Amino acid sequence: MVEFCPECGNMLRKNPCPCGYSDHETHIKSDTLLQIWAPPSPNIIYCRITATPYDKLKLMLNKGIYLEKLKEIKYKIKNRLYSCIDCVYYHEEIFHCKLKNKYLRKDSICKSFEPYEKI
Repeated sequence: MVEFCPECGNMLRKNPCPCGYSDHETHIKSDTLLQIWAPPSPNIIYCRITATPYDKLKLMLNKGIYLEKLKEIKYKIKNRLYSCIDCVYYHEEIFHCKLKNKYLRKDSICKSFEPYEKI
């Protein structure tokens, strides 16, 4: 079904109207939202949180240095405690991911996941 903006008449699809009208976004049904569960590796999440280069992390792991924070991240991914709600690209009010430009459920996660959490 095609909707049009009542303010300016532009066609509304997935993107909000350039005029600022956003009432259509509040009527999104939960059954129309996508469910994605494809988390990045715990090593990548650790590197994003700590701003550590991936090569440096691999070098530390190869030397036998195991980080407690990495263990915590693995636990959170395994138990699905990380999700889109924790991502910097997700707008919880409208269920929209800026990076993917898709409407996603709160319990989704993708390879582009970047958490708010900082050490």
